[in-house]
Amino acid sequence: MTFAIVTAFLLMCIFYLLYQRIKRRPGTSKGLQIAVKCAATAMAAVVALTGCLQNTTVAHWVLLAGLVACTAADGILCVHFMAGGAVFALGHVLYITAFCLMRRPDRYSAILFLCLAGLAAACFTRFRRRIGHRLPFVCAYAAVLIAMLALASAQAPLYFAGALLFTFSDALLGWLLISGSRQPWLDYLSLGAYYLGQFLLGLAAVVS
Repeated sequence: MTFAIVTAFLLMCIFYLLYQRIKRRPGTSKGLQIAVKCAATAMAAVVALTGCLQNTTVAHWVLLAGLVACTAADGILCVHFMAGGAVFALGHVLYITAFCLMRRPDRYSAILFLCLAGLAAACFTRFRRRIGHRLPFVCAYAAVLIAMLALASAQAPLYFAGALLFTFSDALLGWLLISGSRQPWLDYLSLGAYYLGQFLLGLAAVVS
């Protein structure tokens, strides 16, 4: 089991670095970019599948469904941004469902949700003009993302760590899109945090 997990992690890193390289290379086919990008996320789903097979709880299968949805969203996002975002939101909803099945949220989850929602509202108010007509979609997506993180805070540490990295990645990506920043290291950081977060969620299904 340990060998399989380590192998999946190494493959995820390879696919991640390969994707970062080929997406900046002129002439690379869109299909190849999508395949490599999705393959990196799929490693987390493979790890979660091993957890589901050894511990067949409904929550773990729902979590796996969320990872599969996010894998599909990675590819769709390369073709249609809004559709990809919608599938990512579905993945978050599946994570939320899995967390609710595992352990009920406590008052700290509610406090975290309210604090993050207030922070997000302040940011959206400041950048409302730059966000433009996508503001309702962005607000809805942020609400689902924040709810996922708040509910993860009541779970085992690996679930919270994975959700935290996922949330950080999306927040950084949102800032990059709004600000128009083109600093490559921030893109590496955002996508790296995303893949690591997904992997931790898959790993949590094995060890929890």
